[in-house]
Amino acid sequence: MHAPHRNQFTLTHCKPALSEADQQLRRLLKSSPQELWLDTIRRTNGPEHNGLVHWMLAQIECDFSVAFHAFYRSDPASFLEEPTQLPPRPGVNDIFAQVLLNWETGSYRTQRFRVEAIDAPLVAIAKVDRLVREYPAGTMPFQIPRRFVDPKGGVNLRLPSYLSPDHAAHLWPLYAEMGLRVRNEPPGLKRTAAQVKSLLRIVARSA
Repeated sequence: MHAPHRNQFTLTHCKPALSEADQQLRRLLKSSPQELWLDTIRRTNGPEHNGLVHWMLAQIECDFSVAFHAFYRSDPASFLEEPTQLPPRPGVNDIFAQVLLNWETGSYRTQRFRVEAIDAPLVAIAKVDRLVREYPAGTMPFQIPRRFVDPKGGVNLRLPSYLSPDHAAHLWPLYAEMGLRVRNEPPGLKRTAAQVKSLLRIVARSA
C-alpha cells in the first residue's frame, strides 16, 4: 500500500505528458477484459503508477476488485486517523478520494473477481473497520462503504497465459518498460533454458 503523503490531498491537477508506453498500455487495457485490469493493478509498485491507477478508476468498466485494490493501495487507515474533507476533483495522487467519490456516483457496482490477500491483507481491512467504528455515525467528513471492509462475491482470478504479461511475448516488453512487476527474463527460449538449468542444478544437488 502506498500513500504519497500522509492524509494530504493533491493541490494541483496538472497532468504530465504520458509516455508512449503508458499510452500503449491504456489502449491495451481499453480493449481487454477485466481479468487483465486486476492483474495489472496487482503488478503496480509505488506512486510512479498512480497515474495509471487514477485512469483505471475513472473508466466506467472498472471492476469493484480493481477499485478495492486501489483503495487499500492508498493506505486508507491514515485518512481515517486524521479525516479531512475530500477534494471535489481528485488528482492522480488522490486515489483514496477518487474511489470514495466515484462510489458515491454509482461506480464499481460490478464485482467479477474475489478480492484476495494481495489486494489487502486481512489486518489492513480489520484496521479500517475498527477505525470506522470508532466514529459516531455521520461525524466523519466522508463515508467508507461497508463493502470495502466486508467484500463478498466474485470468483478467483484465472488469467489465461495469452493475457499474462509473464507468459505473453507481446505483453512482457510493455509491462517491463512501465516498471510493472514481471519476471526478469522475457518469455521464450532464453527463459526456458534458464529454467532447465535451474532444474538440473536442483537435481544434481539432490543426487
